[in-house]
Amino acid sequence: MGTWGDEPFSDNQFKRMVVGYTFLIPLIIQAFLMNPIYEKSKQVKLIRMGLIPLTIYLTVTRTYIRLFYPLNEFFHWNFAFISFSTFHAVCLSLQFGLYRGSVFASKSDLIKAGNYRGDPDDKKDQQERLVPQNPTPSFLEKVKFTIWLLFSPRGLETSWAPALDVVPRGAKMSVGQFFIHTLCKTVVCHITGTVLWIIAANNAQHPYGAYGVIADYIPPLQFLKKFTQFDYLTSFYFAAVSWASIETLGCLLNLLEIAVYQFGPYVLPKDLAPGKFDSTLYPPLFNDLLERESMITFWSKGWHAIFRRNIVFCGWNPAESMFASFGKDTAKTAGMMGGMIFSGIFHEYRTC
Repeated sequence: MGTWGDEPFSDNQFKRMVVGYTFLIPLIIQAFLMNPIYEKSKQVKLIRMGLIPLTIYLTVTRTYIRLFYPLNEFFHWNFAFISFSTFHAVCLSLQFGLYRGSVFASKSDLIKAGNYRGDPDDKKDQQERLVPQNPTPSFLEKVKFTIWLLFSPRGLETSWAPALDVVPRGAKMSVGQFFIHTLCKTVVCHITGTVLWIIAANNAQHPYGAYGVIADYIPPLQFLKKFTQFDYLTSFYFAAVSWASIETLGCLLNLLEIAVYQFGPYVLPKDLAPGKFDSTLYPPLFNDLLERESMITFWSKGWHAIFRRNIVFCGWNPAESMFASFGKDTAKTAGMMGGMIFSGIFHEYRTC
């Protein structure tokens, strides 16, 4: 980690930082060219692939411009909002550039893959969903598609959506019910996160950690101060704070989306306005920990598992292809190892 003498900037001016986001230009072009109308164009596929080096170069080499300084004060902020987004942008560029399939799959294909989110037996639903898309969308419709593709990490309406047994449907609610539910959840998560942060900070600042805090309040437990090397409580509190913070951020983003759905049709052009709101596309971020039999089932299922597309596309598939000549079992093992290594990099990647 750098010091003041090593850091290239001593302030966080908007003019300086905005230059670091020029990678969004080629990334947006890649997303724009993912539109189904360009699906059969070889030239478009070459352009998307050709933009990969430029996007990655601008993303990685200008990271220091996007960082907040001083680094020792903004470490957690940089990790959450700069490091994570930087790594994700690189993954998106690779996916947009190398993907050769369709963004949207037919109903029969989705049912076969186990990720169809409508009613398979609903004939009305079948008729509505099989209506072909506009073969000549307007520019604003293409822009709306690009925004949706870039800012819809759920990806539940795409051909690469996770199966329903991994990410089930969200609860069916009206817009009003979903708003009240999300608002209440935001308040609860914020209060919970604040209380947990107070406890975590108190434990972290105590010379004997969480055991020292317990011993101060319960004198007969003074012997705990001798076992600070087994202090896992402090880590537990910080993990709980992270959980509550992610939930709070997710709720705030959902509230923003609700506002767009509610007011967008009144202020945006028809071709750019959002469609009908569907609460089933907003499943919970995390599983219910008490309903899972193990941590493996907890982490392998749920909304957050959607980010495994980065891991599968950029880690598992390349490693599996490299060892395909050694047999199916070897290739599968290599793919699993590649995915695990990539997952580790994805979680531990730091830019400061």
